[in-house]
Amino acid sequence: MLPILFLSPMQSMADHAREVARQLGIEIHIKVAGDADAIDAVRAYPGTEVVVSRGGLAEIVQQLPELSVVEIAMSPNELLANVSALTAQGIRRIGIVSRANLFMGAIGDFHIQDVEVRFRPQSDEEGIRDTVRKFVTDGVEAIIGCRVAFETARERGITAIFLQSGPVSIKKALEEAISILQAKERERLQAAQLAAIIDNIDEAVIAVTPDNKVSFFNRHARRMCAASPLAEPDFREALSVFATTDREQITTINGNSVIARAVWLEFDNRTQGKVITLQEVAHIQAEESKIRSSLYKKGLYARYHFKDLIGKSAVVEELVKRAQLYAAHDSNLLIYGETGTGKEVLAQSIHNHSHRRKGPFVSVNTASIPPSLLESELFGYVEGAFTGARKGGKVGLFEMAHQGTIFLDEIGELAPEIQSRLLRVIQEREIMRIGDDKIIPIDARIISATNRDLFQQTLNGSFRQDLYYRLHVVGLRIPPLRARIEDIPMIFEHYLRRFVSRKGLEVRLTRAACELLKSHSWPGNIRQLRNVAEVVAYSEEEVIDAHHISAVLGEQERSMASSSFITIPESGSLKEMEAGIIQNLATKYSTEELCKRLGISRVTLWRKMKNMDVSAQR
Repeated sequence: MLPILFLSPMQSMADHAREVARQLGIEIHIKVAGDADAIDAVRAYPGTEVVVSRGGLAEIVQQLPELSVVEIAMSPNELLANVSALTAQGIRRIGIVSRANLFMGAIGDFHIQDVEVRFRPQSDEEGIRDTVRKFVTDGVEAIIGCRVAFETARERGITAIFLQSGPVSIKKALEEAISILQAKERERLQAAQLAAIIDNIDEAVIAVTPDNKVSFFNRHARRMCAASPLAEPDFREALSVFATTDREQITTINGNSVIARAVWLEFDNRTQGKVITLQEVAHIQAEESKIRSSLYKKGLYARYHFKDLIGKSAVVEELVKRAQLYAAHDSNLLIYGETGTGKEVLAQSIHNHSHRRKGPFVSVNTASIPPSLLESELFGYVEGAFTGARKGGKVGLFEMAHQGTIFLDEIGELAPEIQSRLLRVIQEREIMRIGDDKIIPIDARIISATNRDLFQQTLNGSFRQDLYYRLHVVGLRIPPLRARIEDIPMIFEHYLRRFVSRKGLEVRLTRAACELLKSHSWPGNIRQLRNVAEVVAYSEEEVIDAHHISAVLGEQERSMASSSFITIPESGSLKEMEAGIIQNLATKYSTEELCKRLGISRVTLWRKMKNMDVSAQR
């Protein structure tokens, strides 16, 4: 039941109110009372917030400061209907007597054709009785008025009509009462929200008046400024911090280091006080540690740095130099490189060398996620977006990368529909979760990687040209191992030592082993080199010679040779397909055998391999 009391002077009005409330679909308290009983009637309903009444009852109840009072105004239609009813009976002199608030203070004599109507509003019951008696003496034939005027006229034996507030007026008053209740509820909710916000933020908040007195403080301020949990807070230390004009300082309060900030409140071109916030340094450090720990648990961090890019060749040094230059900027970056060349290591190094290094690093292998799921993984979804959607929805990877870096590996594998969606995200720097209608702004640098020729894909239509130029603002090409031969023994030895470190062995490579490593084409690049080092480490030998490596390579080559087919991507050009065939066969056969299988001369083979930068077995 709503905390609304309808206080009526007559039972007929109470009946009208009950019917109107039913039509509005609300339940209210309804009470019939006289002026003398008004206060007691209200107090009989504790919890009442709004009283709907009229005339003297409304004026009396307004004395209670804790209540909102809605006065029922008379509808002109209802008044004219009463006047019309009397004139129909031949009555030509009519007096209207009531409290002033029923007619908004209207007063005077009015003539409607041959009918005289007198308005005489009064401030109290005695005035109403005296006015009715005077009307009767003056020859007024009928009275329209409130309960007191009605009863006095009947006592004097003249026609009387009770000034009834009908359904229209009552409905309007009840609707206003509901609006007041709703406004009060909003105010209480906003006050509760504000109190909850201020009490639950991680800072102490102290409001100070212009004469430097504390007018408000939250629970954190009480805790930080009190010498003990049961002691009263002492704000003198906090207030003394801002004796100067500095708006932010690091100070000590009750032995704790805090960051204190002040905001001066300006109103009507005058300073009306200030708000001081205090935040414990230890708490800030703990939160930062928690965030970093959370990112590590989720894997949203970059482990590698430029020092992890092993190699001293000129091409590697130039690559690192350019990558460090690009790391200082936010431009989208595209990394080219064959499979296994370390594209993600380079991407992580760039992230860790950038101003975003404290933000998340989100790595996505777009080729490993089915196209039907990739969109929901990248952009997230809301609960119920599709069959099987997680309860509560899911945050997308782009959102998770906010203020950090998102690494899109194998970008050349993207389906056309995802390419279109990704293009819009890059252009607008905002995403919309699947099934949602809200726009979420994002701030993430995009680093992409591919082992394909994306430009060639744009020419044959399998990759959007506009997306290509959005992703490839700056580019880096990681050279294959065969283009940095002098680095191969160093990289191999690095992995070898990592695999034998737990066994306490000190390994070294013989000259023959180094020459063998440099002579191999390494189609799998660093990934293949690492795998060979792992298998070689099984021998637990400290001196690694050529035969240890050749045994592992021989096993790999026999496995490759046992395959009677070669997989060539159909999206490449004829020249690329030819290069793929020669590169694959060059890892299995000697030059003589390779020429025999291809049906070409050594000179022709040498020319093709030179153009493709492919080495054959000796």
